Amino acid sequence: MTIAPIQGPLTPQVTLPVTPVRPVIPVTPPAAPSIEINSGQVRAQLIAKTAQEAAGRQGGLAPLVADLSQALRNPMLPAQVRSAAALVLAQARPADGRVSGADIAKALAQSGLFLEARLASEPRANPRGQDLKAELLVLRQALAAWLAGAPRAPVRTPGRAPPPPYRGAGASTQPAASPSLPSDAPLSAVGQRLLAETEGAVARQELLQIASMPAGADEPLETQLVTRWMFEMPFTTPQGAAVAQFEVGRDRRGTQEGEEPAWRVAFSLDIEPLGPIHARVSLRAAQMTVGLWAEREVGLDRLRQGQDLLAHALRQADLSAEIAIQAGSPPMRAPEAGRLVDQTS
Repeated sequence: MTIAPIQGPLTPQVTLPVTPVRPVIPVTPPAAPSIEINSGQVRAQLIAKTAQEAAGRQGGLAPLVADLSQALRNPMLPAQVRSAAALVLAQARPADGRVSGADIAKALAQSGLFLEARLASEPRANPRGQDLKAELLVLRQALAAWLAGAPRAPVRTPGRAPPPPYRGAGASTQPAASPSLPSDAPLSAVGQRLLAETEGAVARQELLQIASMPAGADEPLETQLVTRWMFEMPFTTPQGAAVAQFEVGRDRRGTQEGEEPAWRVAFSLDIEPLGPIHARVSLRAAQMTVGLWAEREVGLDRLRQGQDLLAHALRQADLSAEIAIQAGSPPMRAPEAGRLVDQTS
């Protein structure tokens, strides 16, 4: 006996021999064990694993911006790397005191937090020039292609990496960075240093995205009532590259039905000669609370000199504000058990 397969326009004719077999009494296999998958637990484990891996690689954005500025002065830098580096540097604003609320809103939109979400909703959109993480990924690709085949020697970046960001940690300062590459450094050493710093900056972007994720349904209700976005805004200063870390949040705790959630904004910046400056701002309806801290006397004096100007600007915006200026730094929330430990100390 033979069986001929169904013929299609591209199906060759094949004849398969079939050997008759005796009937077999069917056996019902045992039922497979029921497995319940906790999606929330799987999600938490994946996020924790990604965060742990990124925390070991992350580095500050300021050293990369400083070294890119110096590297671009080398005419031998490959054109593809030069183009990608210029777009990363275009994300850094000069710290000239003229940063507006619109600038900060733009920095949040282009911070890299929403890159994957935008690509998912608009697959054909080109994020180049509009997203910091996209620029870092392109720069990493250009550097890796340039150094392909070259041995990857260990690269020691000067200074320590800033603490890794995590949800609820609050904003913290990072010192300004000056270029760390010698002016006569070999081109291969320049590429290796830039690649290491770029990989560290990409890992930090991943941590910022994880810190900005909404709380899961299995987390405490108090955590679910607060939405936070944590991002970093690079600046250029005469002393080097600096980074301001922001946390913007909507707090629904304590709100009644129909009542608007409170807006909470925190940022920290360390620039010369002011030193570390911290701000914590809360806005509910038309009532605003502003807390400012300075860790140096010169920064404290500058804040006090501008207090009346700030109060006048808030009144012009029809906001009732309480302003407090203090020395030191704001109280920081103690990290929960299970956070990462710096073993390099």
